[in-house]
Amino acid sequence: MRSGSRLDPRRGVVLVAVLWTIALLSTLAMAAGAGFRGFAGVLAVDRDRVQAEALFTAGLEAGADLLAKYHGRPLRPVETRISLSTGAARVRLGDELGRIDINKAPLEVFASLFAEVGAPDANEVARAIVLWRDGQVKTAAHKEPAEPPPPQGENPGAAKPQPGEKPPEKRDLEQVFTNVDQLAQIPAVTPSYVGLVAPYVTVFGAETVNVATAPPQILRALPEMTEAKVEQLLEARSVSPIEPARIEQILGPAARYAKLATRSVARLRITVALADGYAAAAEAVIVILPKDRQPYRVLFFEQKPTPIDAGERGFFE
Repeated sequence: MRSGSRLDPRRGVVLVAVLWTIALLSTLAMAAGAGFRGFAGVLAVDRDRVQAEALFTAGLEAGADLLAKYHGRPLRPVETRISLSTGAARVRLGDELGRIDINKAPLEVFASLFAEVGAPDANEVARAIVLWRDGQVKTAAHKEPAEPPPPQGENPGAAKPQPGEKPPEKRDLEQVFTNVDQLAQIPAVTPSYVGLVAPYVTVFGAETVNVATAPPQILRALPEMTEAKVEQLLEARSVSPIEPARIEQILGPAARYAKLATRSVARLRITVALADGYAAAAEAVIVILPKDRQPYRVLFFEQKPTPIDAGERGFFE
């Protein structure tokens, strides 16, 4: 018998090994391709985020510049637009002092506000907020008492508060709420109530609402306010700078809740869109302080999960 008449079994084993190697290499190549495509996608997302953040920063700068130009004048709703090579942005400004400050509003303002948004238990909710807020202030004051003065009299090196400025301890204790959403910590305030009053309130306001900039819906939410008073006030402030005496004449007893503000705190709504279609939105609150080392201060910044709405999209296309 000739030795070459039968196939060598080792040749079959080698063939199977080669086939398995080819299959493994193909699988690895496919996995590597998918991985590279995923990595490229991640890079694209990161690039979009970086470019959007640059537009947000540009929006803050533009908003601060516009706020500075309104120095001494009421900050009515106004907007500006920015166009860069990477995309575009729209910045809308409004006066934050035109809202009700939940850290400083009295009981009757809360009651009137919740009644305005349709809460059937407005008085009970208002009392719960004030009791909870005042209780938190007393608790904080008990835990963090002010330091006693030096035994040898006043320290000449200590910074003295400016006229009308409250001591740091007092000012910190009064800032019970740092975010409007914290109202939901109070048992009587349901999340639905927080959503209803959110457009009306702030934590960066003053004891009274800025009568020169407050929108009509916030003016209507104030105690002892009637539709006739709101209409007269809107007409008076649309003609010329309104005087305090004219405000008191129009509002009567309601003037204790709405006064002219001498400064501005701006709320910014920034919407951005990149050339590749990526869109994002953010809200910020900024203030320009007198004799400050910084051109402006950012009190609040939050990027919104939802993109720009359909009405705004036409501007960017």
